[in-house]
Amino acid sequence: MQTRTRNALVFAAAAAVVVAAVVWVWQKREMARPLPGTLDAIPEGALLVATADLGALRRSGAFAPLLSETREIPGLGKVRDVCGTDPMAGLTELGVAVPASGGDGDFGLVASGAIDPDALLACASKVIEARGGRSVVNPIGAFRTVRDAKQSTSGAEIAVREGGPILLGAGNYLRSMIDAAEGRVPSARADGDHTKLASEVGPGALRVTVVLTPEQRRTLLEEIALSGAQGSPAASVVGLGLSVSIGERVGLSGVVACDAPAPCADLAKIFDGKRAAQADDTLVRLMGLGSILERLRIGSEGSRISARVDMSTDEATELVTRVIALRAAAGRPKSPIEEDRKDPPPPNPKPAPTLGGSAPPSGAVPPNPPSENPAAEPAPPPKPR
Repeated sequence: MQTRTRNALVFAAAAAVVVAAVVWVWQKREMARPLPGTLDAIPEGALLVATADLGALRRSGAFAPLLSETREIPGLGKVRDVCGTDPMAGLTELGVAVPASGGDGDFGLVASGAIDPDALLACASKVIEARGGRSVVNPIGAFRTVRDAKQSTSGAEIAVREGGPILLGAGNYLRSMIDAAEGRVPSARADGDHTKLASEVGPGALRVTVVLTPEQRRTLLEEIALSGAQGSPAASVVGLGLSVSIGERVGLSGVVACDAPAPCADLAKIFDGKRAAQADDTLVRLMGLGSILERLRIGSEGSRISARVDMSTDEATELVTRVIALRAAAGRPKSPIEEDRKDPPPPNPKPAPTLGGSAPPSGAVPPNPPSENPAAEPAPPPKPR
């Protein structure tokens, strides 16, 4: 074999080894990269951030009934009947965000899990067209969005990309969610205030954190002043958090963040007083909450109020069952008897006072009221001729 040929073979073998090593490292990097979660698609600076571990809730005997109900589209029927499948059935995590600034009703919803983008977009298009709209699918970055072209551009849109997540939002906030999911703007994972509150309430299958902006705190102060409660320790609240943990027992943990220790201690006493009063309420006991409120412990330490209670899975299951029953009762249509039932007529109004306005003096005989029998009324005097 010639030297030139031998050198070429050695070079080719070395190159193959290098390429294989690069491919192996890249694959390991891709495997190690975490899947995008709901927090990655929520822009930094939200007023409210809520997350739900749907997998943990489905595995829980207490909370599974909440997720086992067949999903329906208002006015159209069951999702599977409309779309042929339920593209949301494989979701494992759900997130909700309310932006700190924006119009009333602005919010964003994020869902992740086993997602078929084509099936989701097709289902959303069917729903739009079944309601008389015209569906339009557009690309935005790596996402595809679907919306009703007959609605304003600020209406709700659904966005999805391969591997997830699914986004639901409107207008500029949906664009901000897409930017957060694609790493162009900071996400809720970089939000120090929400992250701190989340760590204080601890992990949970359900978790909610709220952080007030300076403008929202000023609004809170104004509302407290208008209600006549100036100086209320509630004015010191800057945020709060709540989590529900699921294990051998179900735990509820809450935290309220204040701007100073003194009002925080006063507010904790108010909360504990209300807890004690509500624990004896008849309706609360009928709901099965009385014993839970009796076990609830509320205290303050520094600029934090903490609340904690746990319950057995049987207690939690009973509570969820009653919540489902109340929700079903609230959505129950009225019976024909209830529809036909009319309110009783208002009482006859009292006769208006005379123009004189004053009652007759004591001892005076009031004028005779007009007789109900017209025949008993005196005839009017004849007119002069």
